[in-house]
Amino acid sequence: MRDPWAQETEGPKPFAVGYRKGTGEGLVYGGLFAAALGGVAIATGSGPAFLVLVAAGLAATFHYYPLVEARRPQLGANGDGLFIEGIGFIDWAEIADLELYRTSVRSIALTNLIVTLTRPLEDAVVRREKQPVWRALMTRSYTRKAPTRLEVPLHTLQGPADEIFARLRAYRPAR
Repeated sequence: MRDPWAQETEGPKPFAVGYRKGTGEGLVYGGLFAAALGGVAIATGSGPAFLVLVAAGLAATFHYYPLVEARRPQLGANGDGLFIEGIGFIDWAEIADLELYRTSVRSIALTNLIVTLTRPLEDAVVRREKQPVWRALMTRSYTRKAPTRLEVPLHTLQGPADEIFARLRAYRPAR
């Protein structure tokens, strides 16, 4: 029988978060609208010049499509390491520092997770995520600022940035 007064020391819990609903719908559906508008113009005899509008609209839709895949994990953590979509798992021992960077543009608060690695990204990844070649043309959930520095926007992900950061920090080994 479990002692109800015993303090439970649970470790960090694995988690994964995807894009927040509403993050990219305007870009994706706007691209589709532009392509449809160009298609209608071509169909009504306005000329082939509107093919540029169709191509630009479809290209924007394709590029920003990952922003509407809310169920696809973009960032996560478990005992294996830090997961970033498009990269894979980075071993916790390879992470020198995690920090939050906050800024704002007008009244929009932006929060980025800055991941500093102990060595270049290619060497720090313990399990690469396999992706089709065409996925490289789509938007990513991270920006590589240097060989050992990544930035992941948390304001576009589901859940409060502070909570995501706290859950990531729980996995950091004591230094």
